[in-house]
Amino acid sequence: MKLYVVQMKILPGNVPANMQTMKAAFDRAKAADVDCVVFPRNALTGPCNKALPVDWAEIRKYAGNMPFFLCGDVLDDTPLLNVAHVTHGSDFYVVGRREAENKELAHLAKDCAMPVVCLNGVGTDNTGKNIYALSGGSRVFDCDGKVVFEMPLFSEAEAVVEFVDGNVQVYAESAKPYTSEIAEIHDALVFMIRENLKMFHISRMVIGASGGIDSAVSAVLYSEAIGPENVFLVNMPTRFNSDTTKNAARDLAENLGTPYMVAPISDIIESVCHTLERCSFVRNDTVMKVAGINHENLQARTRSASILSTVASVVGGGVTCNGNKSEAMVGYCTLYGDSCGVMCAIGDLWKTQVYELARYINRDKEIIPKASIDIPASAELSEAMNVDEGKGDPILYPYHDKLFAMWVEKGVSLSFTEKLLLEGTLCESLGVDAVYFKSKLPTVEAALEDMRHWYRRFKGLALAKRIQFPPILSVSGHAFGGEYRESQVSV
Repeated sequence: MKLYVVQMKILPGNVPANMQTMKAAFDRAKAADVDCVVFPRNALTGPCNKALPVDWAEIRKYAGNMPFFLCGDVLDDTPLLNVAHVTHGSDFYVVGRREAENKELAHLAKDCAMPVVCLNGVGTDNTGKNIYALSGGSRVFDCDGKVVFEMPLFSEAEAVVEFVDGNVQVYAESAKPYTSEIAEIHDALVFMIRENLKMFHISRMVIGASGGIDSAVSAVLYSEAIGPENVFLVNMPTRFNSDTTKNAARDLAENLGTPYMVAPISDIIESVCHTLERCSFVRNDTVMKVAGINHENLQARTRSASILSTVASVVGGGVTCNGNKSEAMVGYCTLYGDSCGVMCAIGDLWKTQVYELARYINRDKEIIPKASIDIPASAELSEAMNVDEGKGDPILYPYHDKLFAMWVEKGVSLSFTEKLLLEGTLCESLGVDAVYFKSKLPTVEAALEDMRHWYRRFKGLALAKRIQFPPILSVSGHAFGGEYRESQVSV
């Protein structure tokens, strides 16, 4: 018995286009002289739009005498009955999930003593907030639970699978497995960027290139997705920006071959400050002096809401949000400043993962300048953030990323992590280097206050910022605004 397996691209909510894709697959299946055709579940609608009405009569008429079904359908009336078990994986891509699925599917093949076909669609879908990848990666297991064939991730594919007396023969070349999780994440992000910008009808993107790691990684991902000629990098320095980061931004653009512009913003900032100093409220005596954190936020908002948005309007593009998950976790970003944009490509990556992704990008040659990786992570909004003096963000990423992940991904409480700290097992439980931890937080009292400070931000101000974040490209299974659902409550 020959089965035609169709790992098709599914356009979310576009039933007519998906139906044409299925019809074209039927034509190829008939030419291959197979006995049955199988499509991914929700092939006509996508997972998030499965309630849409579908005219199955049209597709049945086109199929003619060719038996077909979608994954998840009852197979009693197909030629596959008692020949093979056909199922599907998770609707959306989650890093690391395939390994667990493979174990379950291998057990299934052994238990039912027949081959198993796991079929997934490819494409992207969204919940109206977050963006997900339909990853593909369909595979075939023999009766012993061994993977004998794999289709590629993030790409359309088709294959003829023949079953003879419990044996499996696949008439196609198997895809090579990924060698690391970060390589898989890289391809997932590039795929989601490309597919969604195409769906949004956006062909150009504007990125604020600070010289830091987040904007550098974002610039590479967008350049790979839509071509470097369509990615416009803008460096917007003030007196707080070092030559180190300004040069790194320039070098990044040269390495990628992107359009690049320097747009100093000091005069704009000072103009706003001087204008407001001459203004006053009626019935209130607040002095409009812009200083400290207010001056820092003014810089961030001027860069994103004014300069980048205007540049994007002129070149006919969109603006990126370069924020990462660590910053979103505790609100280390400016509302209507660096937290705005069309989409947030690295918003489901902890800062330490962003560095790991940068090293992967540079695996063959230096694309992201070494300075962007080596300097302290810093917003460079004041003298207190001078990277040349080793100053930077207040977040201790090697420690805090793992602490934050425990709160979000394992769902533990503040009191639980406080207990680990007081028992002296926190570093071991998190996998954090104890020497590093002690060098930054030398006393239990300091560590407790630090932990409580960030938890208050996580559940308070940061939440108000997160729910206004742009759509996040989700890869972890615990993305803010997606699987990690939250609402504003009193804490």
